Amino acid sequence: MGTAALTLLILISVRDGLKNQDPVPAKSEEVIEAGSSVTLKCAGNGTVKWIVQGGKKDIRNDTILIRKASFKDTKTYSCVYDAPGSVENVAVHLFVKDSSNYLNALFGVVIRFDEHQDAVIPCLLTDPSIPESAVSLEPLDYFKKVTTEFDAKKGFTIRNVQTDLNDHTFRCTVTVNGKKKDTHSMRIYVEKEEIIHSVFLPSNEYIRIQGEDFVTNCTAKSNAKIQIAWDNGTKTIEETEMKYSFVDGIWTITSILSIRSVSYEDSGNYTCVAGNKEPSRKRSANLQVIEKAFVHVSTSQNRSISQLTGLDEELTVDVEAYPSQLSWQWLHNNTGIIKNVSSLSKWEHRGPYRHQSILTLYRMNANETGTYTFYANNSETSASLSVEIKLFGTPSVIMEQYSVNGSHEIKCTSKGYTLPAITWLLCFNTSCSDEEKVPFTDELRQDTQEDVVISVMRLEKLNDTVTIFCLASNIAGTASDKMTITKAILPVVASSTKEAEKFSSMFIVVAAGAAFFFLLSVFFIYKYKQKPKFEVRWQMVQVTEGNQYICIDPTQLPYNERWEFPRANLQFGKTIGAGAFGKVMEATAFGMGKDDSALRVAVKMLKPSAHTDEKEALMSELKILSHLGHHDNIVNLLGACTSGGPILVITEYCQHGDLLNFLRRKAEIMNNNFTAALANSTSDYKNMAVEGKYLGSNSGLGNDSSYIDMKPVTSNRASTLENPLVEEEDMDDHLPLDLHDLLNFSLQVAQGMSFLATKNCIHRDVAARNVLVTHGRMAKICDFGLARDIENDSNYVVKGNARLPVKWMAPESIFDCIYTVQSDVWSYGILLWEIFSLGRSPYPGVVVNRKFYKMIKDGCKMDCPDYAPLDIYRIMKACWDLEPTRRPTFNQLTDFISRQMSIITGQEYANIIQDQQEDDCADTKCVDSPTPPSNGNNYQFC
Repeated sequence: MGTAALTLLILISVRDGLKNQDPVPAKSEEVIEAGSSVTLKCAGNGTVKWIVQGGKKDIRNDTILIRKASFKDTKTYSCVYDAPGSVENVAVHLFVKDSSNYLNALFGVVIRFDEHQDAVIPCLLTDPSIPESAVSLEPLDYFKKVTTEFDAKKGFTIRNVQTDLNDHTFRCTVTVNGKKKDTHSMRIYVEKEEIIHSVFLPSNEYIRIQGEDFVTNCTAKSNAKIQIAWDNGTKTIEETEMKYSFVDGIWTITSILSIRSVSYEDSGNYTCVAGNKEPSRKRSANLQVIEKAFVHVSTSQNRSISQLTGLDEELTVDVEAYPSQLSWQWLHNNTGIIKNVSSLSKWEHRGPYRHQSILTLYRMNANETGTYTFYANNSETSASLSVEIKLFGTPSVIMEQYSVNGSHEIKCTSKGYTLPAITWLLCFNTSCSDEEKVPFTDELRQDTQEDVVISVMRLEKLNDTVTIFCLASNIAGTASDKMTITKAILPVVASSTKEAEKFSSMFIVVAAGAAFFFLLSVFFIYKYKQKPKFEVRWQMVQVTEGNQYICIDPTQLPYNERWEFPRANLQFGKTIGAGAFGKVMEATAFGMGKDDSALRVAVKMLKPSAHTDEKEALMSELKILSHLGHHDNIVNLLGACTSGGPILVITEYCQHGDLLNFLRRKAEIMNNNFTAALANSTSDYKNMAVEGKYLGSNSGLGNDSSYIDMKPVTSNRASTLENPLVEEEDMDDHLPLDLHDLLNFSLQVAQGMSFLATKNCIHRDVAARNVLVTHGRMAKICDFGLARDIENDSNYVVKGNARLPVKWMAPESIFDCIYTVQSDVWSYGILLWEIFSLGRSPYPGVVVNRKFYKMIKDGCKMDCPDYAPLDIYRIMKACWDLEPTRRPTFNQLTDFISRQMSIITGQEYANIIQDQQEDDCADTKCVDSPTPPSNGNNYQFC
């Protein structure tokens, strides 16, 4: 509107003549007598309108004429511009005095309000001289309980109105000169506040074939009986069926949407709108109308895969289909359902019409090469997808001798992938050393077809005996066959002249050298492939429906640059541990946390010769630690250096080293005190046919590992650091152990593992060697594999490029390569056994061989360790349940051990020897004869 302000003029006349001859500017309120005439005129720079208090419609005119005013004209009259968004206004409140009517009630018989809002009951005074205190709402007893305010121009305001006003009758009362006058009675109705608890659609997408019926429903839960409407963007759908139910104060409202014989025009989004007023709650679903049924099969993987034998392969196929009820199967080489392969197939639902099939092939061998085809079909159609897998396998070699047109020929046939290369060697004897074998390169012909190569050598008769070797080599290895020829036959040579012989000799030398270097290259490639690589044992997973796990590639996790720490601020001390892949060093970090502070830390780093995949593995460990966050019972990340040099991972320093050696050091100190108790123990075994199967524990303190003993590092910088923990470290390290310490170690590891479980992190190597001890005897979980010399450790056996701790592993991990939180619980039970045996090796005296695997499958369990209470031993056995779902969770383990600690609170333990009854820890066994001492072979590959 324009800049000119609104002007309000008023002209008032009385019965005997004009009070005002000309209109005058109105004040904010005017008092007139009943029967007077009033003219209100509003002027401005535009069209104006009047809004009258209590009026149902606006007056679109610039003038209001009231000829004979009555008490009912006592109201506020506001003039505004007649335009959207206009806020400028002028107003006048008229008091029309009437000695018979002191109140003007601007309401009907029923007045409505919303719950929790401020309710205004417009009982307006007609005479401003009457004190506001003379006006009241009755019944008075009720309104004493609520907060009310009165304004002569507005009436009564009730703050935060409640539903208990419903079903009551009220009236306004004024007392003047001792006489009471009432308005008519009214009934207040307070509408309950609308709270919609939920709105639910069975699915957010639907597919129908043209001509089919479409039915879906929308269900809302609310404290009020609300309405549900459907909207598809272009029109509101009226043809729906409604159902209502009221249980325990909650309304359940269901609207059923039905469309008969859908057409393409019915495709689109359908929105369910729930609520009687804004803001409403909405849920949408998409309907796609198609011409005919379909099955679509796809994969994001390469359709042609090549890899070494002995490795696992996972084939993933995505399926989308309508109708969604499917039959499916995997075929191998189109000859039938896969047989004679170690495999696991899974079928996962990814939506109402989408699925995923995963075929996992374990430790593939040469017989499993070929075409893997996935077939899926519904009631109308089908689809398939094939993946070709070729395995790098050591070639096969077959030699044959035959005659062709009177000539003698020797044929060497080799088959393998990749295509083998054939080398001929000769020896003029029946048994030959490597020095006696002479290369021969004048083969008659060579033919190749796919993965088969055929080389032919022609012979002529001579009076000598010769042994012929055929060597076939490819990336996977070398194979050979030999044939000894008697009765003097020898390969045909090109010439008998001296020049030819000289040339032939030189050629043989060159060919022999080339063959030697080729075989040497193949050998080194093979050894490199077999060499174990550093890998992160901790595995991040995502839990899906059905409690299934999907592994998360740690290289895809983000890395936050806030962890970066200046390399120049690190001052390195001694080496804490060193292994095949790297080392961990004690260091002082200056300015970590506070600007001038010096903090003792541990720094992980790789050897300078580390390969790219090992650098990626250390970076993955860094990303996992940064993703997990802080917890008191894991070795926490403090910082990292990822640029300007080798990767450095900075973690908390744990001065007492790993728990395994900490326990063993204590056991050595305390061993003299326990000689008598240990002498009474035996290492024999029994077969418990009724109570179960257990392995004896009493085999002495075997220390068959080659782990570096991570003892406290003495640093000449300790005084400059002014570390208040130095004295406590020394005191902790020389105090004896008691039962409280062992329970505390167990509790802290359980708490750390519970934290990892909440972060969907699977440890995969829970053992005392992977738990560090810091000040106050606090246990912290870690993965110390980087600084462990696994190449020279008899506990690690090489197969492929991984090493696995068999004696700590759950059966499903050993036999099926399945790692879950439940398999970590099994390993935690073994860790408990280590703790309460003071660092003994599990399954003492048992060699990891076929008999060991059978014992695990049969449910054999170790006997109670020497220092474990019966309740702790029961926990161990619960962790070793063959059915993973019956094992306790880490939260349950934490609660149980906490209760055990509370039981011994206040008791003093001079040592940790406990009098155990024979039934508590009976010596039992699962083998029939004594077993030879362990060779330390605790690790095997999946």
